[in-house]
Amino acid sequence: MTQGLIIHTGNILQLPDLKRKPGHTPADELNDTLKIQLSKKLPDGNHEVFASSELSSLLNPEERSSQKITVKLFLSTPTPEYVKTALNAALQELGATYADLFLISWPSGINMDDGKALWSAMECVFNEEKAHSLGVSDVETQAFVELHNAARIKPEAIQINLESCCVVPPELVTFTRENNIQLLTHNDPQNILPTETLKTIVPSLEGVLWTVRYQTLLRCRGIIKNKGYVISTHVA
Repeated sequence: MTQGLIIHTGNILQLPDLKRKPGHTPADELNDTLKIQLSKKLPDGNHEVFASSELSSLLNPEERSSQKITVKLFLSTPTPEYVKTALNAALQELGATYADLFLISWPSGINMDDGKALWSAMECVFNEEKAHSLGVSDVETQAFVELHNAARIKPEAIQINLESCCVVPPELVTFTRENNIQLLTHNDPQNILPTETLKTIVPSLEGVLWTVRYQTLLRCRGIIKNKGYVISTHVA
């Protein structure tokens, strides 16, 4: 029998043992963070693992308007119910009521029907004012155009990974320009935390349901002030 487990990393920028090496990818960063924070035995019957208070991600409410919050969701399966759950978890970490930009990493091999169901869940959190703008990551150009045309709430940003796509497709450049969509680059793998990786850290952990990353940026200085992850998994 398995039980659900939520892992909170807290603000990893304050994690003294996390060494930022040249060429470190986001997956490496998360892997190293979990090795540090899950080095002790998981308490029996515990459904959540929290970071220490020194790593608190809570924002000062008076500084909220000067910071941009970006949240990105990585799903292991295209399950719409996880969209709101994951975003709420990130916002709770920050003590915030909304994200300025909420991105979803498009699950590999997803069909358009499942994609539209996922996007409908994204639209719901937008309508609830939990996200002020929505975006997607790693969607093929034609699928993105189809999704955009079908959406009630249009994506305002699309991320592409230049490691897997050395040249931005001209059709995508034209479409984003004509529709006032931000075209962004990133270096996140689609599966930022494979189950096999997690099991090498804690063998009793089973499949990863979702991983969400949040970060806050000081608008006036362009400095990342806060970054962390929340992971939903199972314990055997």
